[in-house]
Amino acid sequence: MERPSHAGQAASLLMVAAEASGDQHGAALVRALRERFPQLQVYGLGGDHMRAAGVETLFDVQALNVVGVVEILAKVPSGLRIAYQLLRTAARRGTQVVVLIDAPGFNLTFARLAKRAGLSVVYYISPQIWAWRQGRVKRVARYVDKMLTLFPFEVPFYTAAGVDAEYVGHPLLDRLHHLPAPTQAACSLGLDAQTPIVALLPGSRRQELRNLLPTMLAAFQRIRQRLPSVQGIIPVAPTLAMDEVQQFLTHYPIPLTLISGQSHTALCAAHFALVASGTATLEAGLIGTPMVIVYKMHRITAWLARRVLCIPYIGLINIVAGRPVAPELLQEALCPQTLAALALHSLEHPEVAQYVRQELALLRHTLGTGEGARRAAACVGQFLQVAETRATATVQE
Repeated sequence: MERPSHAGQAASLLMVAAEASGDQHGAALVRALRERFPQLQVYGLGGDHMRAAGVETLFDVQALNVVGVVEILAKVPSGLRIAYQLLRTAARRGTQVVVLIDAPGFNLTFARLAKRAGLSVVYYISPQIWAWRQGRVKRVARYVDKMLTLFPFEVPFYTAAGVDAEYVGHPLLDRLHHLPAPTQAACSLGLDAQTPIVALLPGSRRQELRNLLPTMLAAFQRIRQRLPSVQGIIPVAPTLAMDEVQQFLTHYPIPLTLISGQSHTALCAAHFALVASGTATLEAGLIGTPMVIVYKMHRITAWLARRVLCIPYIGLINIVAGRPVAPELLQEALCPQTLAALALHSLEHPEVAQYVRQELALLRHTLGTGEGARRAAACVGQFLQVAETRATATVQE
């Protein structure tokens, strides 16, 4: 299909972030892109962070913010409607480049549709197909023009399959340069830095909240029975309403501090964290907070996952380290007794916590110094420049 001419208009970019963490990374990428292309128009699927960065979000990240095979299947019809509407908008605006951020459940399908529509496809934040269903790398090779990875070990996996991949670094490192000291962080949250603090991070999706928070709360209740002075804090993800979390607390008469966002501050203050598997485990690891990684999903999704998982760990810090720096409690193994016991082992044995912090410091050194969003913007900028050159040549003809 021939594209309409948009000579004289500012360059445009379609960006698709179908998860809360992708929304944050997308915002950082847009800010870095605007340093190079001040007039760049960015639109697509995203959330509050991308909107704050000036992105026109035609669809909100909540529309597809699910995890698991069973849950994703339920979203297929609405997901396809969103995909086709985004591509129709791209055709109207003359957009030639799309940036897809993580979320392979939606974005690998979108990559195929976008490529067929004639767009150049840049995938920022490699989907973890090296961990799940590695055969999908063939689809990446067919439909993705450039893969930008957050971890060095991902590049050989993709290049071996014929994918043009480049390591740009993890954008979290950029957000962790100016962290408060533990005492300062605790005081800013109204907590006592001299008594133990446990952070509860149950994830950014409603289904994670339902699956994980009750167990976390029951475990915290047990921790308080042993350490009555312990303080608990829950940094509520931007994709969740405070009221949703508060409803769970009514069943557990224990004092807990709820804050909106500020997960980094909470993790700085915390002596230990109960963390849902995902980006938050890497946040805790880079900050240096000892933790236990937890996850529970639909039993059918879990049954399928066990058959396609290609690595021994699911926590990002353990994957990057190549060893179990933090314990993992998954599915049936996740229970309040074990979760509380692991937390107490760290809280009651300072030498254990100190050893873990030393291991996490090595992890941070492995990932470098940051500037990942700027390196990613430089790669995306090359595609935008090629698109602009082509558009100019077309107009001249």
